[in-house]
Amino acid sequence: MKSPVVVAFAGGIHAAAAIPWLADTMGVEIVTVTLDVGQGSELNELRARALDCGAVRAHVIDARDDFVRDVVFPSVTTSASSDARALSALPWPIIARQLVEIARIEHAGAVAHGSADLAFDAAIRAVDASIPIIAPARDWTMSDADLVAYTRARRLPVQSAAPEDCRIDQNLWGRIVTWTGEDAPIMARTPSGRRLNEPATIDLHFEHGAPTSVNGVPMSPAELIECLALIGSYHRIGQTIVSAHGRQTLYDTPAMTVLHAAAAAARGASSADVCLRLADGEYTVLSPGDRHALLVNA
Repeated sequence: MKSPVVVAFAGGIHAAAAIPWLADTMGVEIVTVTLDVGQGSELNELRARALDCGAVRAHVIDARDDFVRDVVFPSVTTSASSDARALSALPWPIIARQLVEIARIEHAGAVAHGSADLAFDAAIRAVDASIPIIAPARDWTMSDADLVAYTRARRLPVQSAAPEDCRIDQNLWGRIVTWTGEDAPIMARTPSGRRLNEPATIDLHFEHGAPTSVNGVPMSPAELIECLALIGSYHRIGQTIVSAHGRQTLYDTPAMTVLHAAAAAARGASSADVCLRLADGEYTVLSPGDRHALLVNA
């Protein structure tokens, strides 16, 4: 029997179609790998979807802490770019690492993914230069319309087979929401539609360049980013809307914006406390004297 192929599966139409396409084309069993890096997907739902698409096994992994610890924090401590446009590619090293690891466990003959981007291949080769990589979206001859017809004929459980007026690409570090029309969709708004007018103060503690607590509360890497994202979003921190060619794009990166500012203030110190004041889309790094004045006048 042929060795299985391990497919990176995030639940989209290309990865869903890749499962039966690879099984039919290569005559192999398909095993999927799904990682949670804060994209807001329910892991059990994605496991069931992969199995319904024809996978014989579906591995699901909570990789949020790994993503923050191994990718996000190093990008902050080394003062790497905080360009929100790079959000979608940021988790690729973590996904590639887990994909190769599961492929070794499964004794797979190859790994596959639904992306047409060669950069994802490079991320996989950085982990294992010898493993064969298959990218069905680059190999099959289906047009977008053909792909939709293929998924419908196969009754594949993809959430939307047709192009949508609104697209979301997100992970713990932020999100990009693109839509047509002038009215912003619900997903482009702050949590529960709330916007807070009262300023917020955030105290961050750093050890060797990495944040360890928020307002005196120790947190795991993922919890810390989720906390900063929630507080920052309520105060419209790190939100930019760009209009082009009839489409609107929201770059929403509150945690990225807050943490890069705080890390810059803490850079060079083995242990540091940084205070930021958030209000109406603006943030300020407070000096120890300003922070003391806020406490006295509170």
